[in-house]
Amino acid sequence: MEKVQINLDKDICIVNPKQAAFYWGEKGIEPIHIYPSIDNRTMQPIVVFVFNRLQTHDAYREWIERK
Repeated sequence: MEKVQINLDKDICIVNPKQAAFYWGEKGIEPIHIYPSIDNRTMQPIVVFVFNRLQTHDAYREWIERK
């Protein structure tokens, strides 16, 4: 498996699949990387979606307002 370097100044990791689907499906912002991981709190498997932080800025505000 290819190791991907994530820059948290430029990238954002989303573990909420509904939020990732909103960004990708409704806003057309494609993730730059997707990888499996483990939730440190529950020890359950999760999927991590990595997006470009600048591209998701406006979508994040919309996501917050929808809740």
